[in-house]
Amino acid sequence: MSVRVPAIERRADERVLKWIHAEHDQEEASPADTSKRLGPYITISREAGAGGSELAGLVAEKLHWDLLDNEIVDFMEQHYGTPRCLIQRVDEKHENWLSEILTSRIGGLGFSETTYTHRVSKLVLLAASHGNVVIVGRGAKYILPPEQGLSVRVVAPLPVRIQRVMSQHDLSEKEARHWVANKDRQRQNYIRGHFHQDESDPHLYDLVLNVGIVSLEEAADIIVDSARRLTEKFTQQSVR
Repeated sequence: MSVRVPAIERRADERVLKWIHAEHDQEEASPADTSKRLGPYITISREAGAGGSELAGLVAEKLHWDLLDNEIVDFMEQHYGTPRCLIQRVDEKHENWLSEILTSRIGGLGFSETTYTHRVSKLVLLAASHGNVVIVGRGAKYILPPEQGLSVRVVAPLPVRIQRVMSQHDLSEKEARHWVANKDRQRQNYIRGHFHQDESDPHLYDLVLNVGIVSLEEAADIIVDSARRLTEKFTQQSVR
């Protein structure tokens, strides 16, 4: 996997540029060795309004790891020159065939939901190859090998999620309820359409945390403890 970065991309997030520049040190590795270079990493799937992005930020801060969340949209815009409005149109969304054709025609150069997913997959793999990263959503859990990272699902009761969205986005209860339902549906359709999985299935994850019962801070501590155990395992394997 090779990603070229023109000078115009100096605005791109520093951590992404760091991964790309460091990639040259790994280009001589054979495809058979690629899986050995991945991790450790944490993937976080979340219900809408459960505070998954905030939780991911807390975990990354406590571990002193990198965070890959909205940086994905930022980098796609800067690296490929795709208008942000088009990226947001397909970010964790599964369009119907007519809508996808419209997006492709507006974006030009063959940009589509499928193109976006392919580019995100490359970025997720690049991040994981450098390890010590927390990745939010975008199907990262299904792109990366499960044995080399920690997969987390963040959930909360609907009233808790609605209240959080009302507060964060200054919406009425009715508007927040619609926002949550719509966002959940979009993400579920995206995962089902591209990875053929049901992201709400708790059996797919190493940890499922209900932040309606524990606080985000407590949930972060649980994830951090699990991640440190994973890191210890990696260290022991590298010593052998």
